[in-house]
Amino acid sequence: MSADNERTEFSMAAKWRPLVLAMLVIALLLRILAAIVIERHVQDAGRQFLIEGDSNGYWILAQKIAAGEDYEIYTPPRRVLRMPGFPLLLAGSIRLFGDRIFAARIVLAFVGTACCWLTYLLGTRLVMRRVGFWAALFVAVNPLHVGNSVIILSETWFTFWMLLSLLALTGLLQAGQEGCSIVTGNALPHSLAGKTCAWRLWLRAILVGGLIGAASLVRPGFLPWLAFCFLAVTILVRRSFPARVVIATGLLIGCGLAMLPWTLRNVAVTGHWVVTSLWSGPSLYDGLNPEATGASDMQFFDRENVLSKMSEFEMNRHYKDRAVDFVKNHLGRAVELAFVKAVRFLNPVPNQLNSNRVIQGLCIIWYVAFLLLLVGAVWSRLLDMEGWVVVLGPFLLFLLVHMVFVGSVRYRLPVEFPMSVQAACGLRWLLNLRTQGTEMEKTVN
Repeated sequence: MSADNERTEFSMAAKWRPLVLAMLVIALLLRILAAIVIERHVQDAGRQFLIEGDSNGYWILAQKIAAGEDYEIYTPPRRVLRMPGFPLLLAGSIRLFGDRIFAARIVLAFVGTACCWLTYLLGTRLVMRRVGFWAALFVAVNPLHVGNSVIILSETWFTFWMLLSLLALTGLLQAGQEGCSIVTGNALPHSLAGKTCAWRLWLRAILVGGLIGAASLVRPGFLPWLAFCFLAVTILVRRSFPARVVIATGLLIGCGLAMLPWTLRNVAVTGHWVVTSLWSGPSLYDGLNPEATGASDMQFFDRENVLSKMSEFEMNRHYKDRAVDFVKNHLGRAVELAFVKAVRFLNPVPNQLNSNRVIQGLCIIWYVAFLLLLVGAVWSRLLDMEGWVVVLGPFLLFLLVHMVFVGSVRYRLPVEFPMSVQAACGLRWLLNLRTQGTEMEKTVN
């Protein structure tokens, strides 16, 4: 980068810094307010959590980590029920601030604000600072994102790691299009520069893989994103085939290193190589069984109590086999359920808020406007192929995953953060159209 370009970049950063800071302060204040409102609501209702089942399980596991006890829950003990990423965050809150759920909500408020900042960085890197700012503002003030940020569920913490992985992937794909002289400088001999460039790309790939692994330790449904990245590297990186193989290998190494401690721990407690958790089988059967509706209903698990006669590993395989048998014997119903789950995933209003007409109307208006801006991004042509992979890829992945398991708006909210960059491109296009129209009117007059 030339000295003039560096001065221009510094000037632009200084210009946007107050606006970005103000946006982040607003995002944090809204999330702290949401934490207060939700905490009062659950206390008035005589509960600890807004969504009792999942939140309670995460909190108990976090308490065990903070106390140095075995990572297990229920009787008989479930040792590989939940991925450890989110309980580790909650355990950190418990160690620092005590066994206080409200303190954990405030921690999540800061994490949610950091997600807004990462969204700004993602939009800036993919397009421009203006687009990054609008994208971050979308998620900073969106009521669903504000409220969801401080619920004791893993989505906010997962969003943080997902956005970090997408930022790293953006850097990898962009570096893959550059010549080695750009990456390492012209002072090196060409052969040495080429080797240095290859090493840097390989290290970037390891970083991307490691961050994908970290995100998967929070939500295992993100692990197939590694395969998407393999395809992106194969198709989009303009390098020789051996170089692309090396980069793809770096992705695998990084992800493997991130997940290795958890996998080895699972081998020690179960005697089997379990990369994610032993809850995928019941979760799969939850979405594919004769009584399935597309929503989650785990009553069958307590009713059947199969853990009384088989191990946790056997239980997981048992339900997975039953889900596969259901698809084989009722393929039409399985396809129908997939579309039902897709509708639930794409629903503008969370099912818990359907009874409130005011909130329902606001959510629908916001969602329709967001969709229109997403469509406008196609005409804006601000995103290149790498950009579309980054902003749309996670959404498509999660849509497919939850067409198989169960569908809910809750699972869509994290992938709206990268999609907000697409919406910001649509807004930029719309504002440009308005400006061009105004200038044409002035010319005519």
